[in-house]
Amino acid sequence: MTPIYREKITEPMAWVGSDFKGKEDIAFELGARQVAAFEEILVRVKEVPRDEITRQQSSHRALDDELAKVYKEVTHGRGLVVVRGFPVGQHSVEEIEKIYWAFCLHMGNLLSNNAFGHRMVRVQEERLPSGEQSVRGTKSRAELAMHNDSGDIFMLMCVQQAASGGESQFSSGPAAHNTILATRPDLLKILYRGFPQHRRSEQQPGEPDVTPYDVPVFSNINGRIAINFTYSSIIPALHAIGRKLTSEEEEALDVMRSVLLEQQLTVRMDPGEVSVANNYALCHSRSDYVDGPLPTQRRLLLRAWTEVPLADRRLPVGREFFHMENAGGRLGYDPVPGLDARISRAEYANMPEDLAKLFKATQAKPKSGNQPKPS
Repeated sequence: MTPIYREKITEPMAWVGSDFKGKEDIAFELGARQVAAFEEILVRVKEVPRDEITRQQSSHRALDDELAKVYKEVTHGRGLVVVRGFPVGQHSVEEIEKIYWAFCLHMGNLLSNNAFGHRMVRVQEERLPSGEQSVRGTKSRAELAMHNDSGDIFMLMCVQQAASGGESQFSSGPAAHNTILATRPDLLKILYRGFPQHRRSEQQPGEPDVTPYDVPVFSNINGRIAINFTYSSIIPALHAIGRKLTSEEEEALDVMRSVLLEQQLTVRMDPGEVSVANNYALCHSRSDYVDGPLPTQRRLLLRAWTEVPLADRRLPVGREFFHMENAGGRLGYDPVPGLDARISRAEYANMPEDLAKLFKATQAKPKSGNQPKPS
């Protein structure tokens, strides 16, 4: 664990939702020149498979300097930007993915989102053969509680929005640290030590399902606070190894969840918008949603993660700060050979029913008196 920081954080990332009037306060508008540049790039890479598009092919004089401003705001400013104006209505999903891929390359190196090696994931509801909702949040319409993903920068492009619901929420880790320091400083020692995390059967062969170490919720490098908090990975991990929460640990988790929820910013993404967030400065979540009867009312978002140079990284470098043990210490998920034969793309492999139910329950937002505990 890193030293506990005991001063108020005043950097731009230490915001609360009430600091903003709405989405417009964090918006970056693509102008006609930028949209035309993406159209030019799309023509340029017409014969290039999406995953083989390079940073050089994504460069354009109308984009490079402007998107560098977005990157700087995400890595060293407020940590959150909504980029607006992508021409999604004029293109197929495959063409939109290429435009989005080119944009993402301006935010770092694209990472695998899962053990299949997918560097871009379609976030949309998919029912299992039984008709049940998937355990995987990307394939479910259920709400998701505040959590972190597994890259330096987290991005979601809205291609189509649901008929109702599906709002995105973001909450600042440094601001949560300020609140807990001011109200419950006794809990910081637990949050800096952290908890084990469940790897959801996506680790390399021979590695355990649960981290053999505690992953810190908060960490500190010279007053730059990082947050890595996914309740739905912590509680299943404790259940799997038979570890009971102490009353103080339980309280630390409950306070953490409540503070993130109370201080969140809620935005409804519209088609053609991309939310770009500093993943280890901010947690994110979403409300549940209902798709409409029309094809254009079926929610479809595209998720991507990137890795940035170490000088811009929020999360400390080291085995204990990340839940996967990838080659070279990189973020994301190293692909696992032969995974298709063992894990459905919409579900986790060979998961006991009680653990699957716990994953689903802990992905929900906290509700007073009804928070799942390990058993």
